Amino acid sequence: MEFIRDYRHFIEVGCPSCGRKHTVQKGRYNISPQGYEFHAVLNCPCGQSASTAGKGKRTWAFKSENNEFMKRNKATSIKIMLVIGFTILFIASEMFYMFHTQEEEKKSAEHEVKTEASSHLSVLNLYKL
Repeated sequence: MEFIRDYRHFIEVGCPSCGRKHTVQKGRYNISPQGYEFHAVLNCPCGQSASTAGKGKRTWAFKSENNEFMKRNKATSIKIMLVIGFTILFIASEMFYMFHTQEEEKKSAEHEVKTEASSHLSVLNLYKL
């Protein structure tokens, strides 16, 4: 068998005869300088059996690793785009709130000036009488 990939809870090995992939759970193999030594013989349906898996270079192992790398890059890009989007949304809402508050304060100040002016006029009218 040839080593393909090491996952957290198992390793994936491939049969050199038929190319079929097999998984071996963590704890059912030992790591050696040559590769992996299985506690029990691994039998493939094509008739091959092996007690070790060497770290040979196969093209499909590289493709699998490359595909995983691409998936990680895509996920990271999506996360970055979400953060940027939420940041823009937050800034836009803060600017809307700030401008809306300024308009309300301006209207309130104009209203106070008008009410003060009208109260002053009514006081002057009372003195004229």
